[in-house]
Amino acid sequence: MMTMETTLGIGHAARLLGITVKTLQRWEREGRLVPAARTTSNRRRYTESQLRGFLHLPSPGAPRRIVAYCRVSSAVQRPDLANQRRTLEQFTAARGLAGVEFIEEVGGGLNFARKRFVALMDAIGRDEVAT
Repeated sequence: MMTMETTLGIGHAARLLGITVKTLQRWEREGRLVPAARTTSNRRRYTESQLRGFLHLPSPGAPRRIVAYCRVSSAVQRPDLANQRRTLEQFTAARGLAGVEFIEEVGGGLNFARKRFVALMDAIGRDEVAT
């Protein structure tokens, strides 16, 4: 049996997105976020999955990653990077964590434009990372 996903009014959708109703109306005019449906009285209706997709959030129940991040400041310290990883592997094994994704990077700690660091922060923001 197929069930219909419940829809949200424009006010509720705007609150979930953290924007005003006027912004949501403008986004529709621009084609950025078009309502999933309209009522017989022509009111906009949005679905939760549509809003999650717009925000690039994973759907509920989607698998989340376990990540261990290792970093050293310079290429000279690369042997320390291997030591960090080995220590984190032991730590995660002791905690019973399986399927851990290890991210290794060489770059200064004050450089917040490190590619792998930024990608990890984006994934955390999208709620793709469990631990």
